[in-house]
Amino acid sequence: MNPARVASTSDSSTTLWKLGQYQNPIAVTFGDLDLLLCCFVIAPSTLILAFYFWTTPNVLKDRRRWHLPPGPPGLPFIGNILDLSDGERMREKALAWTKKYGHVFHTKVGGADYIWLSSPKAVRDLMDKKSAIYSSRPPAPLAGDVASAGRRQLFMAYGPRYRTVRKISHALLNITQSTKYQPVQDLESKQLLYDLLHDPEHFYDHNRRYSAGVIISITYGHRIPNWDNALARSVYKVVNNMQNYASPGAWMVDTFPSLQNFPEIFFGNWRTFGKKCFEHDSPIYLGLWGNLKKEVDTGKAKDCFCKDFYESNPEKQGLDTLQAAYQCGGLVEAGSETTSAFLNTFLLFATIHPEVVQNGQEELDRVVGSERYPTWEDAPNLPYIRAIIKELLRIRPPNKIGMQHSTTEDDWYEGMFIPKGSLVMLNWWAINYDPERWESPYEFKPERYLGYDLPAAAYLNVADPNQRDHVSYGAGRRVCPGIHVAENSLYLNISRILWGFNIKKKQVNGKEITPSGDMVPGWMCIPQPFECAIEVRSAKHAKIIECIWAEAEAELEPEEKLS
Repeated sequence: MNPARVASTSDSSTTLWKLGQYQNPIAVTFGDLDLLLCCFVIAPSTLILAFYFWTTPNVLKDRRRWHLPPGPPGLPFIGNILDLSDGERMREKALAWTKKYGHVFHTKVGGADYIWLSSPKAVRDLMDKKSAIYSSRPPAPLAGDVASAGRRQLFMAYGPRYRTVRKISHALLNITQSTKYQPVQDLESKQLLYDLLHDPEHFYDHNRRYSAGVIISITYGHRIPNWDNALARSVYKVVNNMQNYASPGAWMVDTFPSLQNFPEIFFGNWRTFGKKCFEHDSPIYLGLWGNLKKEVDTGKAKDCFCKDFYESNPEKQGLDTLQAAYQCGGLVEAGSETTSAFLNTFLLFATIHPEVVQNGQEELDRVVGSERYPTWEDAPNLPYIRAIIKELLRIRPPNKIGMQHSTTEDDWYEGMFIPKGSLVMLNWWAINYDPERWESPYEFKPERYLGYDLPAAAYLNVADPNQRDHVSYGAGRRVCPGIHVAENSLYLNISRILWGFNIKKKQVNGKEITPSGDMVPGWMCIPQPFECAIEVRSAKHAKIIECIWAEAEAELEPEEKLS
């Protein structure tokens, strides 16, 4: 018998090693394989399963979960994440689930409970009436903690800091304050008309320049005369960074927050990526904030959000420099891409639906005529233009998933259990496309809103929730603070574009090109670039556009002029 290797005659599957060495390296028995299997497969799997059940709510730990809202079954461990990660099909899934499971239903993503509110009544009862416990945000280790350093209002949990920044946002963007920004919107709208007159082929980027120009002027007091402006490009890079990590399901660590305790190398190096985003974004916002403070201190700052914010002394309100910088930058993020997306979506539907263009122009010709252009004062007399805006937001809300809230306490609703920490989704697809309320909901029909003559903000708290125009600005304490500025931009530009231009399908080799209506990848509802024909309605309209822009540009500083 080999003295270095002793095998038991009673159990040939047990092998003992002396001095930790094989003298016969091929002699690995079934017992050795069992040991390896246990060490490298069974034990780690058991630990992972134990960790999952320890961190994930289940009926064994909480019997109230038997009363969760009904919902579609999901896969083990990952739940319905594959359904929710496909943003292009989210509208159809949300509608199908609502039809099958009712106006409040449940899905699972990893260890997170998603509660979908799919009727105006459920939204009013929970997000509005119980906003004290339905206004938080779920944990987001990448998007909220690392990439944003906990400073972005969009990802901020409900608490003292959020209440402070929300109060500031609403104080500086309320309906009274928003009128201060109308001259900026008027100026940029005049340039938009001029750009469309002289370069209609690039309408898509002209709308993006308008959107960026307005929000950057309102926020920082700096004008963006063209789309190639370095400041506009840097800000849009920040917005694009955020698109890469803000979409639900984009990063596993934000779907399974407990994974932040494991090495990042197994989960896409999420922490490294988040730090790179923060290292790119924060110097831009800190630089803009620092420059703004110098301009205010030297008396050179123009009226803008940041000036009012700085003069309110944010440090006394408990906000550090980084929070102040991100407070201002957050406005740009919220208002830059969304407004341009709505304007380009309007042109998309105007191209596909010539009757909308005709009806809008008939109203404008009757109220405004061809001797002048639409102004703020015309708004109450243009109900069809207002209807176009509402129909636009109904049919294409800001993103493809819905608006996320999170609960801070357990709750019950109509006999259904809603656990603390649930992600509560405002299912705007189901509400905005409800066939019982909206006839032919997939069709773009502004006339359905004739009679809704007020801006969207006036319908936020209407007594009957079923009479709200749409839910695309959100609900409760997370409603969009820029609602007044956004509505003003949409009114001014849609009315002026229809007043001055004909919009129709482009013809190539005698054939009309019909836009597909597809959206760009990502979580926002942004139309794919498309082609259309934009032509000035008459020489008289063209002359007015030339004149109003020449007068406006003459009052600008040299660096602010288009040419």
